[in-house]
Amino acid sequence: MTTIGVFVATRWELAAVRHAFPASEVRVVGGIRCVVARHASVEWWIIPMGVGPERATATARRMLAAQSLSAIWSTGFACALGPADIGDVLIGTDVILENGAQTAAPVSCAPAMVDWVKQAVHTHDLPMRSGGFVTVPRVLCLAEEKREVAGRAGGIGLDMESAALGLVASEHRIPFAIVRTVSDLEDESLPLDFNLFLRPSGWAKGVVACLAHPASLIGLNRLRIQSQVAGAQLTALYRACADRALHEGIG
Repeated sequence: MTTIGVFVATRWELAAVRHAFPASEVRVVGGIRCVVARHASVEWWIIPMGVGPERATATARRMLAAQSLSAIWSTGFACALGPADIGDVLIGTDVILENGAQTAAPVSCAPAMVDWVKQAVHTHDLPMRSGGFVTVPRVLCLAEEKREVAGRAGGIGLDMESAALGLVASEHRIPFAIVRTVSDLEDESLPLDFNLFLRPSGWAKGVVACLAHPASLIGLNRLRIQSQVAGAQLTALYRACADRALHEGIG
């Protein structure tokens, strides 16, 4: 039995992946409430980790202490660095952690697994780009910040968890992949400082920020629509992977 650990940051990403499978069940492992979909000889473990590298590291280590995984996939939404459309599939070849002061050494994705996912996506004619990813420790809300990171670090995609997951996978000698879809673009700023929502009392501050700046609601609605597109494509992406696994197994 092949067990793929699909790590997601939010409930919206979890729901999008879960929707790709005809049946699933909830299992609590290591105190983590996971969704498990068994499809032929593959178990897809959809694992909520929260947002950011620290939560990703803690969740992955706790999970691996309680459950054996054949591979770790970093999944969910991402900001596109460079030309892309909302909903495009981004497949990572490697990832670096970039915190503004220094850039860590890149963590490589498993080449055979990258090629396997690319073939699955190609078979279903989904728009796709492949290349390096950049992980940052906080939400980059301004287009200027995104462009600065792209200029320093390069890459096709930006997220907050992949480098942390890749390091844990490397520690355990487990194949690692990054499989995400585009929810926002390099040249667009976010309507709010979403870092507020990551703090213990952040939701209250976030609501106050919305009330203080009603125009931000237009931007939030735009982001909601883009996230719906990214979620639908994430479902299509995992249906493509499940279909290939059913017929050919996991490479």
